[in-house]
Amino acid sequence: MGALSIKVNQVLLFFILLVVVLHYGRPILVPVTFAAFLSMLMSPLIDFLDRRGFRRAFSTIACVLILLVVIVMVILVLLGQITSIQKELPQIEDRANELIQWLHAYVENRFDFPIDVQEKYLQEQVTAAGNSSASYLMAVLTGATGLLVQAIITLVVTFLLLYNKEKYYSFFMTIMDRTRGEKHEILNRVTNVAQQYLKGRMISIFILFVLYYLALLIIGVENALLLAAVAALVNIIPYAGPILAGVFPVIIALVSFDSFQPALWVIISFSIIQGIDNYFVTPFFMGGEVNLGALPTILIIICGGYVWGVAGMILFVPLLSMAKIYLDHSERLRPYGELLGDPSGERPSKRFHRWLTGMLRKE
Repeated sequence: MGALSIKVNQVLLFFILLVVVLHYGRPILVPVTFAAFLSMLMSPLIDFLDRRGFRRAFSTIACVLILLVVIVMVILVLLGQITSIQKELPQIEDRANELIQWLHAYVENRFDFPIDVQEKYLQEQVTAAGNSSASYLMAVLTGATGLLVQAIITLVVTFLLLYNKEKYYSFFMTIMDRTRGEKHEILNRVTNVAQQYLKGRMISIFILFVLYYLALLIIGVENALLLAAVAALVNIIPYAGPILAGVFPVIIALVSFDSFQPALWVIISFSIIQGIDNYFVTPFFMGGEVNLGALPTILIIICGGYVWGVAGMILFVPLLSMAKIYLDHSERLRPYGELLGDPSGERPSKRFHRWLTGMLRKE
């Protein structure tokens, strides 16, 4: 019993220290982790340019510039659409006031809560929000500045990791206590997880953006480009992202039309598109590499959100998948790897991925 108690205490102490380090090291660890994933994503391009005889400095700068161009393009598209949506604000405001009046009447008739009492309560909330608007604005500016600094750090660290990638590969080969073949397999699978996860997410986001845009365009929702872009980007957050993606488009549909039917069509179309992404797009392009069970995935997303915020909700899933690879290659720790894995190996998404891959190979 004494030995078991010591072991339990050691495990608890390890996780407590890990959470403390991750929480207080967030300003450094988040951009470094993003940089590590981006460097693994761009590593094949570096190898391709090296084989063509380009100098490593040129190859690395080219990769970083590609990442920078992608980031800047996304920001410019969002800013352009935010500017264009300002023209629709008066119409949206009028419709929002009508909807608020309808809600006031509904609450009064349904719950016997007088309209004047409702308006007084709302006025108090608006006044309280107005009093703290300065602090909200300062928080937004501080957050934007911090995000810019972290983006710069991420690109700089990505450059350094790509420029000296062989050195870091040799370092991990040296410190791992495995045979040389196992070391190569572990590192290759870890790199493949990062590449497949990021590539799969980017392709999934692009396809979701196109489908969302077409759906909103057909329904007739204004500023469909901005709404589709935001909804697609939010999907990078596992599980929570698809739910958050539909909130803003539904609200815009409610305040932009005289009936609830467009908002209902937005909900239906977004649900169908999300099902297509979950069962066909993401499994095919991610290749089943991030094969974690549903419960470990949900728990790690909650932990990631607590420790690193939105960045943790994005990064902790592939990090846990990488940890599972290491556990699977350890005789003593393999049961923990199996515990983290997905027991449903014959899900429809995996069967479709296997069938489609076979059909493409036959072609």
